[in-house]
Amino acid sequence: MNRYINCVVHGLSDGNLLIGQDRTALFDCGMAFCAKETIKNVKKALAGRPLDFIIITHTHYDHVGALPFFREEWPHVRLVASEAGAAALLKETPRKVFREFSLTAAKSLGITVDTAYSDEAFQADILVKDGDTMTLGGLSVEALETPGHTRDAFSYFIPELELLILNETSGVLMPQGEVFPCYLTSYSDTINSIEKCRRIPYKYLSLPHRGLVGEAEAKGFFDKAFAANVACRRFILDMNEKGLSQEDMLDLYFDKYGRELLASYQIKEAFIANAKATIACTLCEP
Repeated sequence: MNRYINCVVHGLSDGNLLIGQDRTALFDCGMAFCAKETIKNVKKALAGRPLDFIIITHTHYDHVGALPFFREEWPHVRLVASEAGAAALLKETPRKVFREFSLTAAKSLGITVDTAYSDEAFQADILVKDGDTMTLGGLSVEALETPGHTRDAFSYFIPELELLILNETSGVLMPQGEVFPCYLTSYSDTINSIEKCRRIPYKYLSLPHRGLVGEAEAKGFFDKAFAANVACRRFILDMNEKGLSQEDMLDLYFDKYGRELLASYQIKEAFIANAKATIACTLCEP
């Protein structure tokens, strides 16, 4: 698929470029520590064309952390986000987390990253809501609200390519083929989002931190995602029914899910923060 190009340079990061006849769009811009390399890949794929849009799937540091560097390279690029995502980008706490986790990720890899950027880079220019469509010329981008991983999470469907671009709400497909559950704000929203995406008439599937996957993986993904999220909820509820403390639950959750994930996709600090959120929202929902 030569109009949708994987520009990811590290498993911790993300970024895929869609090239229309008139305009171009990058879905997520990835991590700050590998911004230069990602920008290099994007420029190569653009072949002299400008980058018109950065469309974010959700406001986590590994998907938007490189934004200041992209704005420096393409000052006129417009950031597309949901209303909730745009609001999150303006808040002090997320901006602080972007910087802190970017530094932590870089340090863990022995890389130096410049975080002396202005937080004003984290502002949306275009807001989208569920069902909105924007055109790139010959390609349309349909916005799908799919919360569960975050409240601001969106997926996108490109009908002309039969391509569905997912955020992490359904889960992350691991190298061995299993799906790691990633619901942080709502289990029920996650299940509803999985069923919503399953009904989209896609042929090709782009997954977070992976890009395009094979036909077999695409066909079986939502069945795996549904089962993985159900199993995760059951695992947490079983621990709670046994009377385990939050600390013990977190330790067991890490033993079950943490080690493999940390090796390729997530720094430990982010995993722990997310695990706490998953446990908490599971116990709060009926």
